Amino acid sequence: MKSAKFKLNNRILLGIFLFCFGSPLLAVSIRAKLINPKKEIAEKNLSVLIFETKKFAQTDAEGNITLDFPAPGDYTLRLLRDSGIQEIKISVGSEDESRTIYTEKKASAPKTGIVVEGEREKTVASRTKVRYEEIKRMPGTFGEALRALETLPGVIPNIGFGGGANGIIVRGANPSANTYLYDDLPILYPFHLDGLTSVIHNDLIKSIDLYSGAYPANFNNATGGVIEIETVDSVQKTKGAFQVSLWNTTAYAATPTSGGKGYLAIAGKLGYLDKTLGATGLLPEGIRLPRYNDSQIKYVHNFTPEHQIAFYNLSAQDNFAIDVPNKPANDPTSSALALLSGAKASFGQSFRTTALRYTWIPGDKFQNRITLINFDPIGEYNVGFGAIQGKQYQRGSYVGVRQDAYWTATKFLKVDFGTEVRKFSFRDYGTEVALRDPTNPAPNPYNSANPDFIGRPLSIQGNTPYYNAYTTLHFKFGNFLFEPGARYDYVQVTGNGALTPRATASYTFPEVGKGMTIYGSGGDVSRFPLTTNFNSETGNPDLRFERARKVSAGIDQKIDQVWQVKVEVFKNQFTDTIIDDPYVSTPVGLNPDKGQWLTQPIVANRPLNYSNRASGWSHGYELLIRKNARPGTRDWFGWISYTWSQSFQNTNLYQVYEGDNSQVGGIERKILAAYFPNSKEQLAPWDRTHVANFIYGWRVSESYQIGGRWSYLTSIPSRPVVGDDGGRFSNPLNGLTFWNPQYSNNPNSSQYGYVKRGTDFHRFDIRFDIFENYSWGYLNWYLEIVNVYMRKNKNGYDYDNSRPFSATNPRENDTFGTLELPGGTVIPFFNVGMEAHF
Repeated sequence: MKSAKFKLNNRILLGIFLFCFGSPLLAVSIRAKLINPKKEIAEKNLSVLIFETKKFAQTDAEGNITLDFPAPGDYTLRLLRDSGIQEIKISVGSEDESRTIYTEKKASAPKTGIVVEGEREKTVASRTKVRYEEIKRMPGTFGEALRALETLPGVIPNIGFGGGANGIIVRGANPSANTYLYDDLPILYPFHLDGLTSVIHNDLIKSIDLYSGAYPANFNNATGGVIEIETVDSVQKTKGAFQVSLWNTTAYAATPTSGGKGYLAIAGKLGYLDKTLGATGLLPEGIRLPRYNDSQIKYVHNFTPEHQIAFYNLSAQDNFAIDVPNKPANDPTSSALALLSGAKASFGQSFRTTALRYTWIPGDKFQNRITLINFDPIGEYNVGFGAIQGKQYQRGSYVGVRQDAYWTATKFLKVDFGTEVRKFSFRDYGTEVALRDPTNPAPNPYNSANPDFIGRPLSIQGNTPYYNAYTTLHFKFGNFLFEPGARYDYVQVTGNGALTPRATASYTFPEVGKGMTIYGSGGDVSRFPLTTNFNSETGNPDLRFERARKVSAGIDQKIDQVWQVKVEVFKNQFTDTIIDDPYVSTPVGLNPDKGQWLTQPIVANRPLNYSNRASGWSHGYELLIRKNARPGTRDWFGWISYTWSQSFQNTNLYQVYEGDNSQVGGIERKILAAYFPNSKEQLAPWDRTHVANFIYGWRVSESYQIGGRWSYLTSIPSRPVVGDDGGRFSNPLNGLTFWNPQYSNNPNSSQYGYVKRGTDFHRFDIRFDIFENYSWGYLNWYLEIVNVYMRKNKNGYDYDNSRPFSATNPRENDTFGTLELPGGTVIPFFNVGMEAHF
């Protein structure tokens, strides 16, 4: 009996011992190297989840990783890629070991569709990537993932509401100098005229890359930044989404096709802000808010593993109108548009991008892509205000064929190269409005007897070839990467081209944290605007490409699997920027007024109206502290971004300054303008010294998500108003006097140029999401509150032309962020809506 009790006690003690210490005794550690055999590269900086233990690990820059298991057995490794989750089954023995784990099965001729191997390696220099799941529900973006660009380092948002708010400033460049690409296809503008809504449906977006420095040579036509929007590259099952908010409705549907060999994705959006906010009576009489719509179609079919085709059709359309009532008696203190009585204006813009793409992958080492593109952008306006009467329709479409190839030459060299041929067709007609004297500081818009504004008849059409070619070499020796590249663009109608070399170099120290990379990049980039300013009838046929030289250097430190710190400094030099030039002319040219061609077809000193005289530069530094969300988990994510920068510009035009009483004739003044430009360098009107963003998001549970965003921006600089013209004219329809502002014309004065800053901008936004899960999908109810603490933010200064200059005129301009109800109650701007996914 005693022996039996002793044996029982021994078993109990042994069980307790094994319970307390058995796990460490049986634990196994594997030192593994993850290799992709198809691409013959290591799986670097890849997060790995051991599904059974819920523990994370991450590979280093060489693909090495240490995996800890509690006991021998079979385990599932989840590779957390940007494109999705990949699972690998492994067996673990009883002893520690080192092994190689292959992430793909190498097969020379698979029987079914093309295996998606993930994206090509992208440059680390001056590139910031955001994933769709991190940005879709970001507060302050109104549910638009593309607006998350405003929170990235190096980016200055355009604060406002309307057409002026549909671009971003990247490292001091003009907001119109960016290029936006959708799967490497052009889109004319990223946001609709409401300044809130993007032209791309959220559910089509996979990720967004912002290139703010000397971007890779396969991109072009940007002296600012390149925004690359990558869309979903696979559809495993039929799905869709439908969303309704206060100002638009969106829809999305996608389904596999041909037995899984391809897929079709369709999305669209319809805006009705004029029917909701426009019907509240909160807007001045006569304003019709923007109407818009957009659509996206993507169809992909894999014939064999080597051959794939893709079809795209993207479109967007916007229009806006104003029709101020003609009232003989009008109180400017009660009507913001009283001075504009009788004014009518409309504006429209649209684009369509249609493409057919063929991809050939004959093996693991080579890939070639041919794309047939038709890009059709349109802009038009119609304005009538006093003596100002103008109407213009502008269309600059092209049809092109583009080829892009990627070749793995050796283990240490990869080569990208491509070419493109376009036929650019332009059409521009109507009546262009211009000042009779471009130097007139106080033009009279009501003078019809001897008008200060004139209408120039336009009827221009034609076509011209455009060519480009590029190559980039990717050299990799251990942890050192060197990527030189070059690009050449040529426009035949102007006879001008642009050769733009660039290079990036980086070195990674894998033993510092989870990897520290030091990098630098530099080179030239160019841009040729899609306008008709180069036409030989009313423009300048000798216009050159706008250019920028970009230099940057930085450090990217990965602290662990989710934390990252990135610091970068930059300097940009902008040259050959196209501007309106009142002095540039040609000795002999066609009469710009075609109505006089029978009597005077040739004129002397024909104005060319545009030149490449403008220049500028910017410099600054950026900081990004980021915590990434762990894919497949309810982990919180966020980042802090800060940018310090300064941006300068110079028109390089001849100026007549205060105190210059010299009597100079027209010909002499043109000579002075050509050889002695005396304009002064000034701050760019979009400059903001400090920009900071704090972003937080957390999926609390399956049913709830919360997010917050706080933004801070230095005010933009403005030109101080120093007086008025004495109210020399008035609106003949209601007798209201029109007061033109006057600015300092003394370059030595402290009030000359863009020197006056107003109140800084800051705002806190929050968003609440509720998810209701059903067998068919889920509903997402959301409430977004913009400007929670209802700060009266300002954006520059606004001069009221119905009043003379005074201590209260101009005043700081109120910007978008609050709503004032009848009775004077102020509430935060908000957005509430519902999204259904099935």
